[in-house]
Amino acid sequence: MEIYFRAIISLFINLKNKIFFQGRYKANILQSFGPGFRVHMSGKDSKIEIGKKTVTRAGMQLRVEGGTLKIGNQCFFNTNMNITCVDEVTIGDYCQFANNIVIVDHDHDYKQGINPGLVSSPIHIGNNVWVGANAVILRGVTIGDNSVIAAGSVVRKDVPANTVLYQKREDNYKSFQ
Repeated sequence: MEIYFRAIISLFINLKNKIFFQGRYKANILQSFGPGFRVHMSGKDSKIEIGKKTVTRAGMQLRVEGGTLKIGNQCFFNTNMNITCVDEVTIGDYCQFANNIVIVDHDHDYKQGINPGLVSSPIHIGNNVWVGANAVILRGVTIGDNSVIAAGSVVRKDVPANTVLYQKREDNYKSFQ
């Protein structure tokens, strides 16, 4: 019974987004969106495309401010997933994301002082990528097909295809001077 209820709720969420955002939101009508699925778009150039058979759990937030977000077919997003896009974020087919993941294609230009502007670069995530819990994927990163990003990783450089990325606890950090 719950699966039918969730399908009906997802249908209404999808229809609402298609009507509200008109041609800027494209998704197959039958998806499985969990509770708290939210889409925020600002700027007339903002676009979201979601492939077929995408499944989300509770608390997924998609925020697009003038950029383009493309999610491939048959992707799975666990709880508390947050994607923020001002430039471009592309996710391939058959990707799986654990809980509490942040993907953001921009950051603040702290060198500008009190009112920093944004610096952005596209993010591309290949096909069949698995991302572990509490990972953060930063601007300008390309993750190749069939790669695994370990839980708690901060991805700030490209990851080649067929790679397992993990970070040691003793990684050194550089202070700002």
